[in-house]
Amino acid sequence: MKRIGFTNGTAPGAMVPGTRPNDYVVVDDIGEFTYYPSEAAMLEDLEYVDEAACVLDREGNDCRLTLDKDRNLCLGPSFGLVEFSWLRQAWTSNQQRNMQAHPLQRFYPTTLEALLAGLFEMLYLEHAGRTTDAPWVLDVDGEVTHPATLQDVSSLLTRVDHLERVTVHDPFGHDYQPIRHAGHRFFFPAAGSVYFVEVPGRFKRSNAQH
Repeated sequence: MKRIGFTNGTAPGAMVPGTRPNDYVVVDDIGEFTYYPSEAAMLEDLEYVDEAACVLDREGNDCRLTLDKDRNLCLGPSFGLVEFSWLRQAWTSNQQRNMQAHPLQRFYPTTLEALLAGLFEMLYLEHAGRTTDAPWVLDVDGEVTHPATLQDVSSLLTRVDHLERVTVHDPFGHDYQPIRHAGHRFFFPAAGSVYFVEVPGRFKRSNAQH
């Protein structure tokens, strides 16, 4: 898997009512999760049939890769809905194993619908980043800015010593308390990586510019 980037993408369907984006989430053969904005991008990045243990669309259809008559990778038919408990456990394990790659931590999903929505939103924001219809909102002790991407948010927070005074609002309407992962004891206090734990809504909607 080449892990191509999608830094010039725009946020999918949740921002445009009535659209049905044709994007996918792939769980690979070692349990890593990757977002792809299209079937073509997915097939360009993946290299062999068994590399994808599970290919998910937004409805939760569980697909696999196969080969066409010319021995090229293609998306096969659905095996039905993905098993909810398996997907939730696989995603939770992946987040815990690689917090730097998946710094957004939302409330524990109790339905397949909530799990799928969260997966597509969080992976989009972590992999692609830029949105068009709503910005991030970063409130540092009452001073509000609008970073373009999650990476921009994290970069700005490296210069903030007291994260308990910060709230972050993502483009999909979720609020987070940033927490700095403890680094080496000889590092400066702001040197550790930051992850984001979802909290009940704090922002006034006018501030979020939805």
